[in-house]
Amino acid sequence: MATDGTRNDVWQAILDAARLVRYYEALADRHRRRHQAVRFMLLIAAAAGVATVLDLLPDLGQALAGGLVAVLVAWDFVADYAKKAALLHTISLECSALESDWRELWHEVNDWKADDAAIRDAMRALNRRTLEATGRAGTADIREDERLNQKCAESAYKVVADRYAV
Repeated sequence: MATDGTRNDVWQAILDAARLVRYYEALADRHRRRHQAVRFMLLIAAAAGVATVLDLLPDLGQALAGGLVAVLVAWDFVADYAKKAALLHTISLECSALESDWRELWHEVNDWKADDAAIRDAMRALNRRTLEATGRAGTADIREDERLNQKCAESAYKVVADRYAV
Protein backbone atom coordinates (compact mmCIF):
# COMPACT_ATOMS: atom_id res chain seq x y z
CA MET A 1 0.00 0.00 0.00
CA ALA A 2 1.21 3.50 -0.79
CA THR A 3 2.19 5.67 2.15
CA ASP A 4 0.44 8.93 2.92
CA GLY A 5 3.58 10.78 1.84
CA THR A 6 3.55 9.07 -1.55
CA ARG A 7 -0.16 9.77 -1.97
CA ASN A 8 0.41 13.44 -1.17
CA ASP A 9 3.36 13.67 -3.57
CA VAL A 10 1.33 12.18 -6.42
CA TRP A 11 -1.60 14.49 -5.65
CA GLN A 12 0.69 17.54 -5.69
CA ALA A 13 2.19 16.36 -8.98
CA ILE A 14 -1.29 16.10 -10.53
CA LEU A 15 -1.96 19.69 -9.49
CA ASP A 16 1.39 20.80 -10.86
CA ALA A 17 0.88 19.00 -14.18
CA ALA A 18 -2.56 20.58 -14.59
CA ARG A 19 -1.01 23.99 -13.92
CA LEU A 20 1.77 23.40 -16.44
CA VAL A 21 -0.70 22.48 -19.19
CA ARG A 22 -2.61 25.72 -18.70
CA TYR A 23 0.49 27.84 -18.24
CA TYR A 24 2.33 26.71 -21.35
CA GLU A 25 -0.79 26.89 -23.51
CA ALA A 26 -1.48 30.42 -22.24
CA LEU A 27 2.11 31.39 -23.07
CA ALA A 28 1.71 29.81 -26.52
CA ASP A 29 -1.46 31.84 -27.08
CA ARG A 30 0.32 35.02 -25.99
CA HIS A 31 3.19 34.41 -28.41
CA ARG A 32 0.75 33.57 -31.23
CA ARG A 33 -1.05 36.88 -30.63
CA ARG A 34 2.26 38.77 -30.62
CA HIS A 35 3.29 37.06 -33.85
CA GLN A 36 -0.02 38.01 -35.46
CA ALA A 37 0.27 41.60 -34.22
CA VAL A 38 3.79 42.02 -35.63
CA ARG A 39 2.70 40.51 -38.93
CA PHE A 40 -0.36 42.77 -39.09
CA MET A 41 1.77 45.86 -38.41
CA LEU A 42 4.18 44.64 -41.08
CA LEU A 43 1.28 44.33 -43.52
CA ILE A 44 0.23 47.91 -42.79
CA ALA A 45 3.81 49.16 -43.17
CA ALA A 46 4.18 47.23 -46.42
CA ALA A 47 0.93 48.74 -47.70
CA ALA A 48 2.34 52.16 -46.86
CA GLY A 49 5.46 51.15 -48.81
CA VAL A 50 3.30 50.33 -51.82
CA ALA A 51 1.65 53.72 -51.42
CA THR A 52 5.09 55.33 -51.60
CA VAL A 53 5.79 53.55 -54.87
CA LEU A 54 2.58 55.00 -56.21
CA ASP A 55 3.63 58.40 -54.87
CA LEU A 56 0.55 58.61 -52.65
CA LEU A 57 2.50 59.58 -49.54
CA PRO A 58 4.67 62.62 -48.94
CA ASP A 59 8.44 62.18 -48.62
CA LEU A 60 8.29 61.97 -44.83
CA GLY A 61 5.63 59.24 -45.01
CA GLN A 62 7.78 57.30 -47.45
CA ALA A 63 10.76 57.44 -45.10
CA LEU A 64 8.65 56.44 -42.11
CA ALA A 65 7.07 53.52 -43.97
CA GLY A 66 10.48 52.22 -45.05
CA GLY A 67 11.90 52.60 -41.56
CA LEU A 68 8.86 50.92 -40.02
CA VAL A 69 9.18 47.93 -42.36
CA ALA A 70 12.85 47.56 -41.43
CA VAL A 71 12.12 47.78 -37.69
CA LEU A 72 9.24 45.31 -37.89
CA VAL A 73 11.21 42.77 -39.92
CA ALA A 74 14.07 43.00 -37.43
CA TRP A 75 11.65 42.68 -34.50
CA ASP A 76 9.97 39.65 -36.07
CA PHE A 77 13.35 38.06 -36.72
CA VAL A 78 14.73 38.66 -33.22
CA ALA A 79 11.56 37.90 -31.23
CA ASP A 80 10.68 34.81 -33.32
CA TYR A 81 7.23 34.59 -31.77
CA ALA A 82 6.06 31.91 -34.21
CA LYS A 83 8.81 29.47 -33.21
CA LYS A 84 8.27 30.18 -29.53
CA ALA A 85 4.50 29.71 -29.85
CA ALA A 86 5.00 26.36 -31.58
CA LEU A 87 7.49 25.21 -28.94
CA LEU A 88 5.23 26.31 -26.09
CA HIS A 89 2.27 24.50 -27.63
CA THR A 90 4.37 21.34 -27.92
CA ILE A 91 5.40 21.67 -24.27
CA SER A 92 1.74 22.10 -23.32
CA LEU A 93 0.81 18.93 -25.20
CA GLU A 94 3.59 17.00 -23.47
CA CYS A 95 2.44 18.33 -20.11
CA SER A 96 -1.09 17.22 -20.96
CA ALA A 97 0.18 13.69 -21.59
CA LEU A 98 2.09 13.88 -18.31
CA GLU A 99 -1.04 15.02 -16.49
CA SER A 100 -2.82 11.96 -17.83
CA ASP A 101 0.04 9.74 -16.67
CA TRP A 102 -0.05 11.32 -13.21
CA ARG A 103 -3.80 10.68 -12.98
CA GLU A 104 -3.18 7.07 -13.94
CA LEU A 105 -0.58 6.85 -11.19
CA TRP A 106 -3.09 8.37 -8.77
CA HIS A 107 -5.43 5.48 -9.49
CA GLU A 108 -2.61 3.05 -8.79
CA VAL A 109 -1.84 4.83 -5.50
CA ASN A 110 -5.43 4.27 -4.43
CA ASP A 111 -5.22 0.55 -5.11
CA TRP A 112 -4.74 -1.33 -1.86
CA LYS A 113 -2.19 -3.56 -3.62
CA ALA A 114 -0.04 -0.56 -4.60
CA ASP A 115 3.70 -0.97 -4.11
CA ASP A 116 5.15 2.24 -2.66
CA ALA A 117 8.62 1.65 -4.14
CA ALA A 118 7.21 1.04 -7.63
CA ILE A 119 5.10 4.19 -7.39
CA ARG A 120 8.16 6.19 -6.30
CA ASP A 121 10.06 4.84 -9.34
CA ALA A 122 7.20 5.88 -11.62
CA MET A 123 7.18 9.31 -9.98
CA ARG A 124 10.89 9.78 -10.65
CA ALA A 125 10.37 8.90 -14.32
CA LEU A 126 7.44 11.29 -14.66
CA ASN A 127 9.35 14.07 -12.91
CA ARG A 128 12.29 13.54 -15.27
CA ARG A 129 9.94 13.77 -18.28
CA THR A 130 8.44 16.96 -16.86
CA LEU A 131 11.84 18.58 -16.46
CA GLU A 132 12.83 17.59 -20.00
CA ALA A 133 9.63 19.03 -21.46
CA THR A 134 9.55 22.28 -19.53
CA GLY A 135 13.31 22.83 -19.70
CA ARG A 136 13.06 23.51 -23.42
CA ALA A 137 11.29 26.80 -22.74
CA GLY A 138 14.40 28.14 -21.04
CA THR A 139 16.66 27.11 -23.89
CA ALA A 140 14.40 29.07 -26.28
CA ASP A 141 14.83 32.19 -24.12
CA ILE A 142 11.20 32.25 -23.01
CA ARG A 143 10.86 34.15 -19.78
CA GLU A 144 8.66 33.00 -16.94
CA ASP A 145 5.54 35.02 -16.21
CA GLU A 146 4.89 34.63 -12.48
CA ARG A 147 1.49 36.34 -12.57
CA LEU A 148 0.25 34.15 -15.42
CA ASN A 149 1.67 31.11 -13.66
CA GLN A 150 -0.32 31.96 -10.51
CA LYS A 151 -3.49 32.55 -12.50
CA CYS A 152 -3.09 29.18 -14.24
CA ALA A 153 -2.40 27.49 -10.90
CA GLU A 154 -5.66 28.77 -9.43
CA SER A 155 -7.60 27.62 -12.48
CA ALA A 156 -5.94 24.21 -12.54
CA TYR A 157 -6.44 23.59 -8.83
CA LYS A 158 -10.13 24.38 -9.12
CA VAL A 159 -10.61 22.04 -12.08
CA VAL A 160 -8.68 19.19 -10.45
CA ALA A 161 -10.51 19.66 -7.14
CA ASP A 162 -13.85 19.59 -8.98
CA ARG A 163 -12.79 16.48 -10.93
CA TYR A 164 -11.93 14.58 -7.78
CA ALA A 165 -14.62 16.23 -5.64
CA VAL A 166 -12.10 17.46 -3.08
